Amino acid sequence: MDILSPGQPKIYFRKVTRMDNEEISLDADMIRLLIAIDENKEIAQIADEVGMNVATLNATIAKLLKIKLIEPVAKEVPFLSKKFLEALKINLSKAIGPMAEFVIEDVADNMNFAVSKIPKDQSPELISNIAVEIPDEDIRIRFEKSMIELIKKDRT
Repeated sequence: MDILSPGQPKIYFRKVTRMDNEEISLDADMIRLLIAIDENKEIAQIADEVGMNVATLNATIAKLLKIKLIEPVAKEVPFLSKKFLEALKINLSKAIGPMAEFVIEDVADNMNFAVSKIPKDQSPELISNIAVEIPDEDIRIRFEKSMIELIKKDRT
């Protein structure tokens, strides 16, 4: 599994200060990635910043972890609430009828998420992907507007 697969949780790393005096050697990719590592930036963003492809990124992270110059940072991922998901189902039911629940499940599955485990930061993409399934343009626009308001409320 590579760490940039769609649907994977965001991964963060931080630099570690080694207390031993053991000599280590770093290649150019290791140095470039190590300089860019910031525990507040997820690894996909860092990979983009340094222009590193997935294979090189995976190999370089493995090397840095092995010599203990970086470590993963556990960040709690907030998921969409049951209340939000219920409101989504109700709004979509108004737009397309009884198929709403199936559409939500299909879209979540296509995004590689279980419906109960959709990260909050993916809600705009979820709504956009669901809206594509609404054939009537006026209804689609109303659905998107109502859901954007719910996203704003859910973030506060």
